[in-house]
Amino acid sequence: MNVSVDGAFVYFTIPILGGIPITQTTVSFFLVTVLLITASIRLGKNLQKRPTGVQVLVEKGVDMIYNLTTSAMGEHNAHWAPFMGTIFLCSICGSLIGLTGFLRSATADLSCVLVWAIMVSVIIWHNNIKNNGFVGWLKGFTEPIVVMTPMNIISEIAQPISMAFRHFGNVAGGGVISSIIYTAFALVSTLVLNLIAGCGWLMGLILMALGVGLWLLATKKGKLALKILAAVSFVLGLFGLLQSLGILSGVPILAFGIPAVLSCYFDLFSGFVQALVFTLLSMVYIAGSLPEPKENAA
Repeated sequence: MNVSVDGAFVYFTIPILGGIPITQTTVSFFLVTVLLITASIRLGKNLQKRPTGVQVLVEKGVDMIYNLTTSAMGEHNAHWAPFMGTIFLCSICGSLIGLTGFLRSATADLSCVLVWAIMVSVIIWHNNIKNNGFVGWLKGFTEPIVVMTPMNIISEIAQPISMAFRHFGNVAGGGVISSIIYTAFALVSTLVLNLIAGCGWLMGLILMALGVGLWLLATKKGKLALKILAAVSFVLGLFGLLQSLGILSGVPILAFGIPAVLSCYFDLFSGFVQALVFTLLSMVYIAGSLPEPKENAA
């Protein structure tokens, strides 16, 4: 995931309205928007009554979104499924776009998820005003007693902030941890390879021979741990030999693999979970402002 502790890089600034900065996040989310629109148009064409192939998967995904929406918000709010599906897809695609290596995850920018959270709060306020009137909405801040008014106001403000920081913190934090781990392994790799190369080409050959021996032993005994140790020994010996001969140097060999495995959690699993959590919270909060119609409740 491409995350910088200093924040999103500003590519250029549009000289209107005091200057509009075009950042990494702006570009990433624009590409996500184009991707989702293009996919929607493409997948919505030539639909068949008897679905096959990709259409089956798309319809299954749409059904899942509708079922999740009706479960969390009630049948009377099923029409909110497209909105909730959009939030979910924007969130998960905005997180996964950082896997490209040259684009920044849109959800790793607080301004992006904060806009979503504020949008959800505005929808809630609109629904409350529509159902109770503006005066009735203001009276809601005095319940259950007047002295709770400051706390109720703070709660309304804290709701979008907590939603945004929860999503942003997990995505950005995971990206920073992945970057730190990658840097640490790269430094260790440099130190180890320099040490091997400093001992001469013979040390590289010894480690390679040791790796081959361990691999044969691991194959005979069926030990996975020995195979991993054999592979590490052979690779370190090979790159140490090449570096001692002046053929190849500066390759962070230990940084390969392990950061990628961690990225599967921070970028894939965590990104999916945060998208789902943000969408579910949006459903619950909006559903609270849209009670079931009285005729249906009766």
